[in-house]
Amino acid sequence: MSDPKEGPSGIDPKNKEGTKNGARSSSQLIPTSTSGPHYINEHLQFRVRGSTITGASPPKFVSLEEIMQAAHGFQNMALAHEIAVGHDFKLEPFEPPDNSYQKLVKETMHKAYFDILREQLNSDPPEYKQAFILMEDIKQGLFSILLPRHTRIKQMIEEVLDGEFIKQQAENNSLDFHKYAVFVIDLMAKLAAPARDEMIQNITKLTDTVDIFRAILEALEVLKLDLANTLIAMIRPHVQAESVQYEREKFDEMLKIQEDGLEHTRAWIKNHIDKTGLTLPVTDNNIIRNVTAQTLAKAFLDLLEWDDAKPYPETVSLDAVRFAELASQLYRVVCIAAIMLVSPACGAPDAAEHKKQLKENIIIILGNTSTDVELAAALPSVAEEVIASTDKLLQRLEQSPLASDVKELVRTQLAALADSQHRVRQIVHERVVQFLQAVLVCGGGSRPVPAGLSALATELTTLAGALLRYVMHNKAVFMHHYQRIVEEELAQT
Repeated sequence: MSDPKEGPSGIDPKNKEGTKNGARSSSQLIPTSTSGPHYINEHLQFRVRGSTITGASPPKFVSLEEIMQAAHGFQNMALAHEIAVGHDFKLEPFEPPDNSYQKLVKETMHKAYFDILREQLNSDPPEYKQAFILMEDIKQGLFSILLPRHTRIKQMIEEVLDGEFIKQQAENNSLDFHKYAVFVIDLMAKLAAPARDEMIQNITKLTDTVDIFRAILEALEVLKLDLANTLIAMIRPHVQAESVQYEREKFDEMLKIQEDGLEHTRAWIKNHIDKTGLTLPVTDNNIIRNVTAQTLAKAFLDLLEWDDAKPYPETVSLDAVRFAELASQLYRVVCIAAIMLVSPACGAPDAAEHKKQLKENIIIILGNTSTDVELAAALPSVAEEVIASTDKLLQRLEQSPLASDVKELVRTQLAALADSQHRVRQIVHERVVQFLQAVLVCGGGSRPVPAGLSALATELTTLAGALLRYVMHNKAVFMHHYQRIVEEELAQT
């Protein structure tokens, strides 16, 4: 948004602390008479699943209010996390799916609204009941795209779009809708970002009054979203600075009403603890920290090949989609590297430009390929591209083109890469994973590109950078939980 000058222009409940007033007996919770009072002033409470009554330990209860507060806190935590971690995060308009009931209702209601407006304005004499509602909607829409400091602009809108004055004009048959439309369009043009100039210019080309005001309402919704995204971009540095502590507090609040809010996280971490060479129990803090660092590196890499049949760890649930996207990127990097290693002439002298162009062409052909089935379908096209690129290189080097039998061998060798157990793919995958693990353990720093993968240095760096950013933020929030899990496991004999 531009800044114009002033003037026209699903939770399991648990509460370790018990209820606020202590647990009530059954005689207090259930009325003795069906016609008696139902305690409508009491907080609605729920028994914690899995809790049992033993000895002097009362049953644990959690109020509905606590559940709702925790759920709301988790939603706020998720939003703060998206703003802090997602550099490209922005709000998007909600559009119901095509042919959906929601879209049908939306389109029907909008059509009915403007049909009534058109009918009233075309009646003799004109009726302005719907038009007054429309003008008030536009007025509020303009207010919604102003910043707090735009006091003079707000005052001007109040004066120009004065509801009582507009009604008086209607009663005296002197209401000029076009004049108000010009005012609103001019103001939007001055408030909007340059990217919206074309949208607003298109409104000025409309001649039908109803169409003009309908386009104005739609444009105001777009500008409102623009302002929201501008404000998000402005506060992102502050959110990033505060989000670690905020997310930690909100997650810990959730743990208070969860039966075991770290169940899947604990299993995920313990599955990657390597006790080889350790004398249990371990009490040395340095050893515990080193084991934790190694464990987390392997655990986070495991998310890039996660089995969807297993429950996802709670502490990384907000980044599940991001890790899934990184998994697809890892898959494509491994496949592209394997293809280039199998391709002829990639190891020839002075073939750097050839490898770069071939890599870019392979990336285009593979697109968003992320499974072996998709890879198998794309490999024939990749093979033809490899053959054509190799022939061009040989021609430039004044050498004979590939023979027919060699071309067929290239097609066969590349088609074999669709097998996930292919030896070249396995070697490339191992090298890439070792590279990523070293980056995670060391927290970044300068790392040499694995042997044979220099052509994909940019892709590897991008992948490692994104992975490191997500991991570092997650560790900053949840490291106290992770280290406690490792420490408890190493304390066992």
